[in-house]
Amino acid sequence: MATRMDGFEYATYTEKRETCPSCNMPIPFHHLARRGMLGQKDGPPKVAYWHTRCVNADGTRR
Repeated sequence: MATRMDGFEYATYTEKRETCPSCNMPIPFHHLARRGMLGQKDGPPKVAYWHTRCVNADGTRR
């Protein structure tokens, strides 16, 4: 059974090179990013980072 968790925890800066799952572009180290969980088909959700521009004001993804 697949579990999907679509939520954001907080805004932060990334410690290593991350790619935004919404636009597939890299997130620069000096830009603020939204940290959240990304559901997977098999296995537990994983931590992911989104550009702040790829997140709506209400916290949903674009």
